[in-house]
Amino acid sequence: MEANTQCPSCAAPNKSIVRDGTFHRADDAKVVQRFRCKACGKRFSTATFKPTYRQKKRRINSTIRFCFASNMCPRDIAEMVGVDIKTIASRLIWQASLSREKNRHYLRAYVQHNGPIQCVQFDDLITFEHTKCKPLSVPVAVIDGKRIPLIFGVAAIPAFGHLANIARKKYGKRPDESIELREELFQKLKAILPPDVMFKTDGHAHYARLIKRHFPDSEHQVFISDRGAIVGQGELKKTAFDNLFSINHTFATVRAKVNRLNRRTWCTTKKPKRLADHIDIFIDVFCDRLKLLNLSRQTLQRRAALSLVI
Repeated sequence: MEANTQCPSCAAPNKSIVRDGTFHRADDAKVVQRFRCKACGKRFSTATFKPTYRQKKRRINSTIRFCFASNMCPRDIAEMVGVDIKTIASRLIWQASLSREKNRHYLRAYVQHNGPIQCVQFDDLITFEHTKCKPLSVPVAVIDGKRIPLIFGVAAIPAFGHLANIARKKYGKRPDESIELREELFQKLKAILPPDVMFKTDGHAHYARLIKRHFPDSEHQVFISDRGAIVGQGELKKTAFDNLFSINHTFATVRAKVNRLNRRTWCTTKKPKRLADHIDIFIDVFCDRLKLLNLSRQTLQRRAALSLVI
């Protein structure tokens, strides 16, 4: 019996828990231990405390997680793993909750290992829900030079440009929630970043006010936006040196890897919350790839050092 086993119903200690047989789980062919609480009579098992509790097809979770960050739509994922599309929709929400917690742990470990973050790039990615007459803003902060996302959010904004009049006639006046969202994000950034951190942004007027209000001791560098290139989903710039390369490359990557954010796609977002869930999963997989890349680099460095010694 595990040393920290306790009753999920009455929280009785380990002394009140006794073994109560086993059962064969058909999903992954594992034998699961059952327990019984002598205090309240509640029966449970080792599977009760797992995030996959009551899931019938656990084996597809890792595949679904990877596919959501590999430019696949829910229907294609459902056909590949052999489940209903409703299962994929529910696993999106479930996996996003795990990915959010994992992303927080990764960021905390990064700061502990590398020290305080010195420079951050901040910008907004523009997309839409259901139709281009309902645009969305996705403000994102990334670590300069590392492209590690720190924080993001999804907010509705009014239509602009030649679609503004059409959107107002068809859907009415649309509120601008991006200003309030950026305030919330900067409040959270104050708990992550040091007071003297450097910010790099484009010429958006709201960015300067936010940085001055929340980080008065920081340095703010503003760079004029250049025209987008054909490559990189239109996010990479037509210039020899892009001062905002980290944030622009991150936007190009997320547009290429998250199907609903592609420049030309029919997999549009119906609910902004699901878009946020999808981006959380992408960040989780992206950070895992960065960790594997760093491990491979460290291995190569060790081998090079050993060859020099020998």
